[in-house]
Amino acid sequence: MTTMILIIGFISIGTCLTWLFWYLKGRRFALRNHLQKADAIVVLAGTRGSLEFLDGKIRTAVNLYHQGWAPYIICSGKFSVKVDDKAPDLIPLHELHEAFQQGRIQKKDIANAAKKWDRNLGAVYLRDQALALNVPSESILIEDESLHTRENAAFVLHLLKKSNLSHIIIVTSPFHQLRTYLTFKKVLQPYGIIITNYYADTGEWHPFSWFLSKKHRNLVKSEVERIQTYRKKGDLL
Repeated sequence: MTTMILIIGFISIGTCLTWLFWYLKGRRFALRNHLQKADAIVVLAGTRGSLEFLDGKIRTAVNLYHQGWAPYIICSGKFSVKVDDKAPDLIPLHELHEAFQQGRIQKKDIANAAKKWDRNLGAVYLRDQALALNVPSESILIEDESLHTRENAAFVLHLLKKSNLSHIIIVTSPFHQLRTYLTFKKVLQPYGIIITNYYADTGEWHPFSWFLSKKHRNLVKSEVERIQTYRKKGDLL
């Protein structure tokens, strides 16, 4: 009987330690800092193919706005991946080829982008959702030209400098929060802009349980690989 109790105890401890390990790994990606009053909340487009996922980002940003953490919301991104039950406004092929010629995207991305990159679900969509959630129009800024995270940071920087804003709260997908932070930090650090992280409540990925899903484990694996690749390119801090 005593042996059985010890075995059960060891198994329980092992399970708890394993869970703690994966939880802490998830928290490395899903960053949430202690909130401080800021100048603007920056929310990034991106659906992962689910409108609920995108809506979770803007709801999180709007909640922070209504709680008084910042007087502005900046909606960032030209597109999100299309959602099946929404009629898309796909980026025209000639614009994608032009973006490639300008070095903004890679040639290998053009074919997929032409099929999936929906302008109806970019920054303008985020703005419209914020308006519907009682954020006044004068409190919303948009940049609807960025095609990836580095451009999110660069175009947002332009708005920050133009409006003399020096502290932002970044809201994006939990698994994308770390890479977003490292990218924004690389771009904004020379200008002394302070960044606070607050991952979005997207209703899907959570640091406490992400590792139970193969899909979510693959997302984290992809983020690790992208962080390594973009850091070598000099795009990340």
